[in-house]
Amino acid sequence: MAYATGEDLIDRYDVDLVGDLATDERETVDRLDVPTHPHVLTALEDASGEVDTALLAGGRYTVAQLSGLTGTSASYLKSIVCGLAMVALHERRPEAVDEKTIERLTKRATEAIRSLRRGDNVFGLQEHVEATRLDLTGPSALDLRNRNGLAERMSGRFFPSAAQRLPRGQ
Repeated sequence: MAYATGEDLIDRYDVDLVGDLATDERETVDRLDVPTHPHVLTALEDASGEVDTALLAGGRYTVAQLSGLTGTSASYLKSIVCGLAMVALHERRPEAVDEKTIERLTKRATEAIRSLRRGDNVFGLQEHVEATRLDLTGPSALDLRNRNGLAERMSGRFFPSAAQRLPRGQ
């Protein structure tokens, strides 16, 4: 399942440009047919697959989590997929777009994919934000003493006391 539709693609990019990139015969496609053109749908599927492989490599998000995105996070995911789809469509007809435009599209798309592969928190899902917070609290000297561990049961000459094992101030 693609994370973006043909309508999402033409919302973000010029419908005539998308139509030109999608055709092989170098003839114009009716504007209403562009979102459902087979090459457009294939490019969106390929782009979504690239996002999925980046998710697996990064390990931060699951496909189910991305499918359930809402609001601006969902819009950003669609933007990534549409950018990747435009790059894929450009590969079909490289002469149809100037180099600066495709360089910009390629740079944005590859940066987003690279971030997903690294496992960066791209979409800001709350459970992942909470998972990145470290709990720096630890047991106190009293907790260690009451645990009845080996160090507490042996005489003081074998192990340092609990107060000596903990940083000062605890």
